[in-house]
Amino acid sequence: MKNHPDTNDQRLKALFGEALGTTPTTEQTEQAWQEFITPRRASSSKRKNLYIGITSAAAILMLMLVLWPLIHPETSTESIQVFASLESPKEITYSETSERMEVSTPAGTTTTITLSDGTEVLLSANSRLEYSKSFSADKREVKLVGEARFNVAKDAERPFIVHTRQLQTQVLGTVFDVKAYPQTPADVTLYEGKVEVSLNGDAPQLMQPGEQAFLDKEGKLQLTKAPEETGKWAEGEFAFDDKELKSVMQEIGSWYNISVVFHSRPLLEERIYLRMNRKVDANEVLTILNDMGIAKFEIVKEKIVVSKI
Repeated sequence: MKNHPDTNDQRLKALFGEALGTTPTTEQTEQAWQEFITPRRASSSKRKNLYIGITSAAAILMLMLVLWPLIHPETSTESIQVFASLESPKEITYSETSERMEVSTPAGTTTTITLSDGTEVLLSANSRLEYSKSFSADKREVKLVGEARFNVAKDAERPFIVHTRQLQTQVLGTVFDVKAYPQTPADVTLYEGKVEVSLNGDAPQLMQPGEQAFLDKEGKLQLTKAPEETGKWAEGEFAFDDKELKSVMQEIGSWYNISVVFHSRPLLEERIYLRMNRKVDANEVLTILNDMGIAKFEIVKEKIVVSKI
């Protein structure tokens, strides 16, 4: 600038001349100009640094939002529904046509039905049984949604067949339980006699007393020894011995007909022991579960919510 003064030099010279009555030297003009632009450069630098700082903070915040659920999975808002409430009546209902009958039960209620062949059926809560008023000459068939105990009258000429959404159970005369609620794995437990169980019409498997047939996680039919507490529902009890919390809450949800949601995946596999009367209020059951100290159980917006303490 000293050798080639620009327009700004000329403007400063004119300003200084008017103010002081003299014309400043080139060095004075250069010094004045530097003093004039220095604050502007500093302000521009501060704005640039502020912009960089804000951009960096935003990037760090975004990264934290992405990684936080992975580092701390228990703080995520994951919801795992293990049972969804069903459409059920407020009281035991009977529907009939000219040939068929249908019986439905509400929450927390069981009822006993005697079929035309003398078979007795104990129908559990939130369940529906459909059957013929008079069975045919070659077979006896019923359809079940929910849970029931069958004490089948012996009839060598007419097999008794229970149809559910997935499993088909065929017997001649025996005592067994069938559980087939929507959204939960189906199973069959045999107490007396022999039954054949098949999955969607596949080759049947023969069961012996004390065995339970169930669908594994891959949807395959398996046979195993029935847990000792199986069937206590027919005696009016909740009975869980070293049972996964997921299965426990599915049974509680199906009995009271209330949806159950877990907010912690590890809690699904927590195992508990519990025995109590089924006639108690749902809130009392949750109080007892809370007293165990394994999780937090509460009713939120007509759902049972299970979360970490």
